[in-house]
Amino acid sequence: MRDDLKERFPRYVPLYYRVLVKTRKIYRQAMVRLAEVKARSSANSNIIPDDDAVTFGGSGDISFDRSGWINKSAAWINEDMTVPGVAALTREIDALKKKLDEEGLKYTNTAGTFLSRMFYPRSEETKLWENTWTLHCSGVRSAHRVLDIGGASTIFSFYLASIGCSVSVIDNDWGNCGTLYNANYVAKKMGWNLKAYDRNIAKGLPFPDDHFDRVFSICTVEHLSSDVRRRMMREVGRVLKPGGIAGITMCYCNDLETLLVDKGLRFAFRTKLAADIIRPSGLKIYGNTNLVDEDLGNNFLGALFLVKEGER
Repeated sequence: MRDDLKERFPRYVPLYYRVLVKTRKIYRQAMVRLAEVKARSSANSNIIPDDDAVTFGGSGDISFDRSGWINKSAAWINEDMTVPGVAALTREIDALKKKLDEEGLKYTNTAGTFLSRMFYPRSEETKLWENTWTLHCSGVRSAHRVLDIGGASTIFSFYLASIGCSVSVIDNDWGNCGTLYNANYVAKKMGWNLKAYDRNIAKGLPFPDDHFDRVFSICTVEHLSSDVRRRMMREVGRVLKPGGIAGITMCYCNDLETLLVDKGLRFAFRTKLAADIIRPSGLKIYGNTNLVDEDLGNNFLGALFLVKEGER
């Protein structure tokens, strides 16, 4: 536990900021308890039951031809990671991690913290697929203006900044460990054009219409309630430039027990995916539209790409 206390915040996060984050944690915990009480006393109309699931394809068989697909699940992770562009991105991200380590600068693990005990090898492997697959399929370039929703201090947002993108990050530091402060600190030290904003996504995005070439959200939408997801996706459609691409990854935990929200998102939940993600955004699916969910009985991790119609 003592090691956890030492590692929770990067050493350069000042005391006043640590106190601020801890105070906000107490407030959030109180709000969660209040929401749980309300959830027990009323049905959550936002939750679409599992029997509304519609399988787009697959159902256990992942051997069929999917050449050229970009919207897919991590069932093909071993194959995807050998794609030349993805393999190159893997090497570049590994080099960036090494450089940050040498400089004593921190980036988060898949749990959104800096704790070394939470760098789980399997989780880091699937996160690497999310990161590299999203970067590869979105066609992001150094000249692009990029928004990352929920990615403060992630290696994903740091990589975008390292290749010369102008990066804005919206986050709320739900791990209560100084990710926003750290993101801005690291960007300054590295000379990157990255700014992290402390903002609740439910309150909208502080950017003008048609502002970003790319919008990304890596495993964030499943942690939001349906109404917040829809609000977020409307904002994504608003701030994305015509011809711009949004890359979203999402997961579904078959064993997750929660009172407040559903278990996440997956391709097989066609009604929910359309209602919460696609329709509110006003965007169209970019790439293959045959979304395959390999096994409804297990957990799910997938990547979805959307495009804003119109000339760039």
